Amino acid sequence: ETPLFIASIVIGLLTGLVNYLYVYGLKLLPVSTSSLIIGAQLAFNAIFSFFMVKQKFTHFSINAVVLLTIATGVLALHSDGDRPANVSDREYVVGFLLTVFAAVLFAFLLPLVELTYKKARQEIT
Repeated sequence: ETPLFIASIVIGLLTGLVNYLYVYGLKLLPVSTSSLIIGAQLAFNAIFSFFMVKQKFTHFSINAVVLLTIATGVLALHSDGDRPANVSDREYVVGFLLTVFAAVLFAFLLPLVELTYKKARQEIT
C-alpha cells in the first residue's frame, strides 16, 4: 500500500503543477491558440495511452481523435487577432510553451493513473 500512497502523492503534485501551468499560460493566450493546444492534448493522451497502458484503438476512437484535432485547428484558423491586450511577444511565447507543457503533462498523467492502478493490482471502478 505504501507504493500506491507515494504514487498518489506524486500524481497529486503533478496535477497541481498542471493546473498552475494552465492558469498562467492561458491568461497570456488568445482563445484560438489555447483551444488548439488543449485540443492537441487529446492526441498526446492517445499516444501516451498506447505506449503506457497498451490502449487498443478502434476506428471509432481514431476517427474521434482526428476529427476533434481538426476541429480545433479550424477554430484556430478562423480567429481574427483575438490576442489579449497588453501581452508582449515574449509573454505570448511563455504562455504558449507553458500551455503546451501543461497539455503534454496532463495527457501523461491520465494513463499514469491507470498504470498505477494496474501495478497495484487494484480494480478501476
